[in-house]
Amino acid sequence: MSKIFGKFRRQLLKENRFSKYLLYVVGEVVLVVIGILIALQINNWNEAQKESAEEKRLLLALIEDFEENSLRIETAISKEKDMITMSKSLIAAMQSDQKTIDKDSIRFWVASGAKSWWNAQFVTGTYDAIVSSGKIDILKSDALKRVLSQFAADIDSGFEDHDESINYLMEMNHISADVAPAIIHEVQREALDISINDKDLDEPIQKLIENDTYLGLLISKTWLETLRVDYQEKLQAYIAEILSICKSELNQSA
Repeated sequence: MSKIFGKFRRQLLKENRFSKYLLYVVGEVVLVVIGILIALQINNWNEAQKESAEEKRLLLALIEDFEENSLRIETAISKEKDMITMSKSLIAAMQSDQKTIDKDSIRFWVASGAKSWWNAQFVTGTYDAIVSSGKIDILKSDALKRVLSQFAADIDSGFEDHDESINYLMEMNHISADVAPAIIHEVQREALDISINDKDLDEPIQKLIENDTYLGLLISKTWLETLRVDYQEKLQAYIAEILSICKSELNQSA
């Protein structure tokens, strides 16, 4: 093709047809520019298609992670609320002037409330990989990037409450160590091959419920757990929003 164009240009020069020659050269330049622009457009289209496919893959991976997170946070919140209910029952019993308190109830409230601790372990592999690889801008939704960032930041900030709650639990376990055989579940005693007579349950349980330090720690832990439920519910709202945006973005790209 270039030989044909060259031959045509030489022919015009031989014939001293300079105006047509110049017009032809301009036309040839225009054709070259158009070809380059078309090539760039095709290349940009190919890159856009690759980014779109990569975004779809990331959205699907985020949906998988956060659907699992939704299940985990729902379970954790349910368990925490049950734990708070049991702890409140134990607090009421310890503050009661009632002379006789059902020892089985006390053991149940201690095991299911005072000695319990729940926390959701979140799946963040996809988001962490997106950030570390610098692919965050592949996600076109600014709202999605904002909520993902807020979710990650709130996970980090929540560790302080987690640690404080664990510290309360450790102190309570230390105080109740000498009465542990009386307050653990029968299933636990059987698994550990610990034998104890029913008549030997009353005194250690009575000793525990009259311990003011244990009561103070229990009240502090229970209050902190109510704050942790609020924290978990905030994360649950983030998870729901992330899933909603991801699914909406997928539907738009379909």
